[in-house]
Parts: sequence; C-alpha cells; structure tokens
Amino acid sequence: MKMIKRILSAAASLCMLTSLTNAFPAADTAAAATIVSISPYDVYDINGGKFEGWGTSLCWWANRIGYSDNLSQKAAETFFSTDGLGLNIARFNIGGGDNPSHTHITRTDSNMPGYTKYNNGSVTYDWSADANQRNVLKRCIEAAGNDMIVEMFSNSPPYYMTNSGCSSGAVNSGENNLRDDKYNDFAEYLAEVTAHYEKDWGIHVQSITPMNEPYTDYWGAYSNKQEGCHFDQGSSMDKIYQALSSSLKKRGINDIIISACDESVIDTQISSWNKMSDTTKALIGRIDTHTYGGSQRAELKNTAINADRNLWMSEVDGGSTAGSNAGEMGAALWLADRITLDCNELNCSAWILWQVIDNHISSVGMNGNKDKGMINTQGGYWGLAVADHDSNNIILTKKYYAMGQFSRYIRPGMTMLKCSGNCVAALDTVNNKLVIVATNDGSSDKDLVFDLSGFDSAGTSATAIRTSNSESWKDIGNISVSGGGLAVSLAKQSVTTFIIDGVKGGGALTDRITVTSGMVNGSASWNSDSSTDCTKAFDGNISTFFDGVSDGWVQADLGQLYDLSALGYAPRAGYEYRMGDGRFLASQDGQNWTTLYTVKSKPSSGMHYVTALSGDTTARYVRYEVPSGAPKNDYNNDSAYCANIAEIALYGTPHGQSSSAKYDRLDPVSGSGSSSWKDTASVTFEKAYDGDMNTYFDGLEGGYVTLDLGNICTLKNIAYCPREGYEARMIGGYFSVSADGTNWKRIYTVESKPAFRMNFTPEFDNITARYVRYEVPTGAPASPLSSDSVYLCNVAEIAVYGTAGTEALTGDVNNDGDVNVADLMAYQRYILKNGALAAPENADINGDGTADVFDMISLRKLLISKINFT
Repeated sequence: MKMIKRILSAAASLCMLTSLTNAFPAADTAAAATIVSISPYDVYDINGGKFEGWGTSLCWWANRIGYSDNLSQKAAETFFSTDGLGLNIARFNIGGGDNPSHTHITRTDSNMPGYTKYNNGSVTYDWSADANQRNVLKRCIEAAGNDMIVEMFSNSPPYYMTNSGCSSGAVNSGENNLRDDKYNDFAEYLAEVTAHYEKDWGIHVQSITPMNEPYTDYWGAYSNKQEGCHFDQGSSMDKIYQALSSSLKKRGINDIIISACDESVIDTQISSWNKMSDTTKALIGRIDTHTYGGSQRAELKNTAINADRNLWMSEVDGGSTAGSNAGEMGAALWLADRITLDCNELNCSAWILWQVIDNHISSVGMNGNKDKGMINTQGGYWGLAVADHDSNNIILTKKYYAMGQFSRYIRPGMTMLKCSGNCVAALDTVNNKLVIVATNDGSSDKDLVFDLSGFDSAGTSATAIRTSNSESWKDIGNISVSGGGLAVSLAKQSVTTFIIDGVKGGGALTDRITVTSGMVNGSASWNSDSSTDCTKAFDGNISTFFDGVSDGWVQADLGQLYDLSALGYAPRAGYEYRMGDGRFLASQDGQNWTTLYTVKSKPSSGMHYVTALSGDTTARYVRYEVPSGAPKNDYNNDSAYCANIAEIALYGTPHGQSSSAKYDRLDPVSGSGSSSWKDTASVTFEKAYDGDMNTYFDGLEGGYVTLDLGNICTLKNIAYCPREGYEARMIGGYFSVSADGTNWKRIYTVESKPAFRMNFTPEFDNITARYVRYEVPTGAPASPLSSDSVYLCNVAEIAVYGTAGTEALTGDVNNDGDVNVADLMAYQRYILKNGALAAPENADINGDGTADVFDMISLRKLLISKINFT
C-alpha cells in the first residue's frame, strides 16, 4: 500500500491554505541573520564547475627581479608555494622587443626583451634573451608542483613586423600595428619561442594567445609604459589565430590550447568573439577575458556556454579601495570583492591577477630609470607586494593576505558552487570538504547563517581563518555546525575563510523530462515579441529567455502524471533580480495548484537546481509565475514583478514507476500528545496524523506526538512533513519507539532542515514496536537555522511504514511480542496495584472476560508448560 501519494494529494489545495501563522504567533524569536544557501547541485556552469586555479602574469615583475636568484626564489615561494599564496597559473609574456634605439619606455620593469635580432632584413634568434623572466618561471614551476599551468601571451609583435616600427603600438592607436604581410611571420615567431620552451627547456605550455587587449585605442607608438598592439575585430583576428594554429601544428605542438581574445572590457570580449569566423572559432579552445571594464559578465558566461568553451578571467587589478575608512584593508577588500564578483558571475574556471609585484624599491633603479618606491598601504595600489631590491626582501600587504584567503584554500580540482552574500564556495569531493570565503566590506559586523541542508552530510565544526586590519591569516578557532547550518559573525572590514570537513552530496540529477514547444503555453511577452515568448523557457538554451510582463506565467503540460524529483531554473542574464519571489507550482488537473518552490532571493546567473521540492510532487502541469503588484524585496526596483526566466528543467519519472514508500503504511489505532499553542483546538497533536500536510501540530517546548499502532509491528521507515514556513523547527527533533509505551528507544534524529513535503528516514533493520513517538528537546535550539529561543514541536504529518503485527498474543501483557517471565512480573505488579498493563487486551488468559489474579495463575501455568515442553 503506497499510501504516501494519498497524503501528498491532499496538498493539492495548498493555494487555499489559510494563514494560521498569523492567528497563532510563535514564541519570541531572535533577529534573523542573513541566510546564505549553498547547494551541491548549484555548480558553476563553466567547465563542469571544475576549478583550474589562481595565477598571475609574470611580466613585468619577473623581468625586474629575475636578475637576483635570491629575490626570484623568495618570490616563487611567496606566491606559488602552498606555504604562500599557492598560485598555480603563470602567464608568461613572449616579448616582441622594441627597436634598440628606442628609449621611450621609462618603467624599470616593462621593457620586455624579444627573442630575435634584426639586421638589414636578417632575423636570428637569441635564446639567452629574457633570462630574468625565465629564471622566475622555472622557480615558480618547482614551487607550484604538479598543479602548475603555463600560458604564453603576447603584447606586441617584434618592432620590425609593425607598421610604426615600434612595439608599443601604432602611430594612430586605434589602428592595427601588425603589418599585413607579417601575420605568418608573427605566428612563426610565437610558435618557435613556445616550441623552444617545450622541447629545449622542458617547460610544458598549456595554452597560448597571440594578443592582449587587442580591440582598444590606447596602444600608441612611443608610449612610456609598455608594449601593445591593436587588432581589429573580425578578419584581422581571424588571420592571426589561423596563422598561429598552422605554425603550432608545423612544430608538432598542436595540443596547446589557443585562447582568445584577452580583451580588457567584458562587453568587448563578447563582440570580438562573435565577429570571429566559424573557422577561427573552431581553432580556439578557451575564452580568456579581462574585467577592467564592462558589466555583461552573465552574457559572456552564456557566450562561452553556447560556444561550448571554457572561460578564464585572465587579468585584472586596480588601484581602488572598498569600505569606508578601511585603512590597510581598503585595497584588500576591493580585491576580495572583485574576486567574488568575477567568480560568481562569470563562473570562470580560473582567476588571474595582472601582476603580484607592481612597485619596486631600489637606490639604483634599472637601465637608467628609477623605480616607483614603496606604495601607500592606506590607499589603493596595484599588485600584492613590493620588491625591496636594496634589502633583498619582498614586502607583503593586506591585499596579499586577502588573495590568500581564497587561493590557499580553494584549490585546483575543487568544484565551484554558486553562492550569494558576497561569498565564494567550493566543494572538495575527494576529501569531502567545503570551503566558503566571505567578505564583509562594511563598517560593522555582519551575521550570516550558511544553510547546508542541501548536502547529504556535513561535519560538526568549521575552521575559520581571517584577515582584517589587525589579523593576517589568523586561525580564529572552530565554529559549531549544527542542524545543517553554520552561524557566523563576519568582523567588519574582513575576509574570512571557513573550512568544513565531512561534507558530502550532489549526485548527478537523472530522469530529465523532455518538454517540447508544443507542450508549453503562457502569458504574452513584452510587445508580443515571438523571439522572447514563453516557449523560450523550455528550449534548452539559457541565452534565450521568456520576457514576460506583470502577472506573467509560463506552463508546461507534461501529457501525463509524473512524480517530480527536482527542477532547475536560470534567470534572464542581466535581470536576475526579477526572479526574486517568483514561484513554481504543480497541478494534476490544471485547476488546483500546489507550490513546489519559491525563489526567496536574487539568484546568480546560470542554472540553479532544487531537489527539496515542496507540496504534491505528482503533477501533470508545472507553472512558473510571479506575484502581482509592486516587488516586495529590496533589490527589485521595477514598478511591478515581471516574469523573466531563461530556462526551466524538470526531472522525474512517470507516476507509479517509482515511489519512496516501498512498504505498507501502518495506520495508528489512536494517538496522544502534548498541549498545543494556547491549547488551540485547530492545531492539536491529532493534526500530525490526519493525512493532510496543510494542517499541523503547533506544539510547544518539549512537545511530542505518540502513535499507537495497536500491535507490535515491524517498522521499515517513517515519513514526516514539517510545518510549512517553519521547517527549521524540526531540526533536532527525534523519533523513538516502544513496545510497552513506557520504555523508549530513540531510532532517528532530524539532523538538518527538511523540505515541506514527506521526508523519509533511512530504512530500519530489526526495529519492532507498537508505539512511535516524535518529540523535540527542551532548551535553546542548537541549529542556527532556527531563530526560536526554544525548541518547538511543529510537525504537519507523520506516517509509519512497515509490516503490520499479528493478532493480539494472549499473555503478552507487556506488549514486547513474546510471552515470558517479564509478562508474569508485569501481571504481578498490576494485581498489586503497582503498575498498569501495556497491553490489557492480552491479559484475559482464562477467557472469563476479566483480568484478575486467576489470569495471573493461568499465565504462570502457561509459562511452566512452555518450559517443560522445551
């Protein structure tokens, strides 16, 4: 008897649920902290969520310090060893090399040497060139170990291949500087240098890009800063990428990834990619972007997804600060905020700083130029550290330590998880470890609760490491994880890393339901535009979207009843805030609806998945809709809710093919329980087993519900549904069983917040009982997901599954399933008025209609006969 569906079908009237919550307020609650939900199913959309690492370019700092083995080794250990930042990606600059007669570059670090010498049309390679950068690279590879990734990139072709004769750009900075007849020569140059590093110096190169911030207007001839080269979008970029691919293949190193295009502005990166030919795109293995400008992170992510390409954030830094009067932490907070924004919105698989050292202290300078000297640590600055050449030392900043809060703990190979609350999260599925990095750039402490109830299991504590104005990677101790929640207080103007062991969950979602356009209908789109109608929510493409307006909705008719197991959704890119308060509904008949899930905050871009569905999950129709009227949250400033959604995915099996309830439901013959809130008759303990999830027992501290199954039964599992909106009140509640109603054995505790639906315990082994009780402890709840001051016994429904007991066993007066000496002793206490019988219906041994001393004598004779027979 799979009675669970009868229970769930009662939820079809959820939309008519009256608000008993308002009529019967809960006990006093503490001020709620911000809830940040982290789910093992909300994996980054890029690269399957697999993180490749953190990095830096080596130019120009490696060119500046590489003359010193001492400084080079210190830098390798400081930035690339796991005792330092643990960086594992180095972007190596293949310098073009400027005309030897030019002296316009005045920085001490950025005049990068080329590998060729040009003399009256003759080109020869000089493999002794660029020794400084190479010295640092080799040491960084050794410090990073097996995780090391090297990418080659170019800022400019050699000067003799350019139109201006200068490697810093064209005379008109908005024009191409690579001569039209030198594309193949430039590609040969890059491929030859790369092959030399691979084959002669044994340095494996994972990827290469022939350009850097190409479609810009600031690479001008005779710049005092650096090399640079403009490339027009379209055919110019096509030409160099195709030539590079051919040159790599010619040298047998065609397994190297070609990346594109390293534009400085996110929005430009999208247009540069879109204007490449299909032939060129087929040669590109990864999209690299810088994030110095632009805002279309979600759109760039979707561009990469639609192109089936990986995505790196390959360069950014800045001289900015965050926070108010944050002192040394100002620059650190800016960096932490930028890492968080880029990672969560781009879903990039790598995040790479421009250069870790931007300032140098030296009394002699380099090549006749002076160094900039020490930075102002109270303001904004570029880089993470300062190289002091006079003392052979590397001076670290708070910005360095802020970077380490991410890079030391979120490691290559971890799975990145979408996260809100100015946090970044990653799951180590090998070591069952969850890492959360949280930034508080505000001027006061900030309370957060991380909801981990979506994981199958979590450890009991989190290790916390913090950087603030007074701390640098300080271990601030362990914080308790309880009931699927971690409550933390983020110190003002700080970056904190939390590490939780024993975290498991997030198996693959299966049984996706195919939904075609003919199964979809909905309200009108903005201006009745067919390119953004409701069918776009089920077309399998998160770059398209349903542009619904106020009171909008989209609905799928699955054609038959399905038992839903999960749903996925993606907001419209750039308009993620419009999904806040939107809800998914289900119906069996298209008339009566139950709420499956409500989007309770602004989601990040990309797909999100929900496995803890509420209400009746047996449905033929599934609908997404938004509320009426003006938004009631603080992040949607539209005048009305608008039904914008990019994609919906549904998972489940045809109704009847599977069920969580594999055993018969054991209906109780009676029940008992503690008092309800203010002794209100409509919320008494009987509501916990009336078959209706919309009613509930509103019990108090230490409250309980006991079910009497009538006989000793074999129990296999218990299903339970929390009170809707108060699911966290079941955390810490537990189920106990008894044969006699007096002696109890605890068999299951609700360890984390359950969904509003029938949740099933694991299957029990060798559990027999007549009585089943649900109860809550006394005192303050241990889980931070509960904001109540005491445990409250709220439960909407309890159902017991297993095998029913046999008919009453005469003589089994203690109801333990057997007739033995314990029954005789219980009978004796009963006759002496020292105790009650657990099963008085089994006490009439001689069948005269009463339970008295003569029955006790008969029981004694029965036991003697059993012993003699044995």
